[in-house]
Amino acid sequence: MTQKVGTSPNQLRRCPNCGSRVAQEAETCYFCGHDLTKGTPARRRVTWIDLALVMALLVLVAVWWQMGSRTSGVAGQTENLPVVPTLDASVDSNAPAMAVLATATPVSAAESTPGPLMVIHTVQSGETLSAIAIQYSVTVEEIQQANGLGDSLIQAGSELVIPVPPVVSEITNQVKLPTSFRYTVLPGDTIVSIAVRFASTVEGILQANGITANDFIRPDQILLIPVDVPPAVAASSESARNVPGLDSRPASYPSPRLLEPADGDTVPQDEEVIFRWLSVDLLAANEWYVLRVWPVEGSVGLLPAVWTKATSHRLPADVSPVTSGAMQYGWQVTVVRILPDQGEGRGIQAASTPSDVRNFSWR
Repeated sequence: MTQKVGTSPNQLRRCPNCGSRVAQEAETCYFCGHDLTKGTPARRRVTWIDLALVMALLVLVAVWWQMGSRTSGVAGQTENLPVVPTLDASVDSNAPAMAVLATATPVSAAESTPGPLMVIHTVQSGETLSAIAIQYSVTVEEIQQANGLGDSLIQAGSELVIPVPPVVSEITNQVKLPTSFRYTVLPGDTIVSIAVRFASTVEGILQANGITANDFIRPDQILLIPVDVPPAVAASSESARNVPGLDSRPASYPSPRLLEPADGDTVPQDEEVIFRWLSVDLLAANEWYVLRVWPVEGSVGLLPAVWTKATSHRLPADVSPVTSGAMQYGWQVTVVRILPDQGEGRGIQAASTPSDVRNFSWR
């Protein structure tokens, strides 16, 4: 009898393919069907193609791992960014057509300028996109982009998101010069209301006009109003020299609508205060917003008036009062018109009624 390959008479025979025990004379494995007459199968040789496939797989795994690490890192940084809350109430109870979005936007700590304040405007009958853009000091294109509009057609009752621009005034960095303006008294005026409207003082008005607190003022009376203004404000009066009837024009703008800070807000003493209000219209060269900020109690922390063309102003933290407790401040915005010198001095005029008064605390 012919001896099978790979065996000896005294050796236990097993299948070289699956390792199962087989008979000495068997020619086929009962378990796996391997042909036992061919001996042990040759091992597969590793080629360079196999090595290339393994290397390519390792490279793909490494790239995937790095991308996952970067994504988790960016997500962690976003979670750690400070959150800047916007207002959580309507801007003005008398302005139902407008409200402020109650949202929180993460911003980078390196950002030093405020981002756009998103305002919801309810379209009124007869309003156009151009008129709304002028009211908020934005462009028609910005409103269209914020609302996904393809044209300028809008319907009464629809709501538009308005990105109020983060403009901050810089004119207050200029040196202010004392200037006395001529003012024609209107019915209902008092020395106090005039001083408040033009960022002057009662004492200054009384002294400039040689009157006392017990003296009465009457309509059409001319008063000298001492006001500290930047040179650009005084010089702007010349732009109105050839405008007929300007000296007798009444207030022509609505009172500015205040945006932030909200009434009763508390600001940490080491943080700046950002004031914002809505545009009343495109101001003429000789028309200015006047922002007044004053301490509600006492005279500590009295701040100079701000004359600006912008609709916002940044009050730095270093002007906050040095006190252990909270200091409450009031603030208000009005529009003032500077009249040209007609031979007796420059005139001054209220171009709007004053805004509502809001309070905030520096704590």
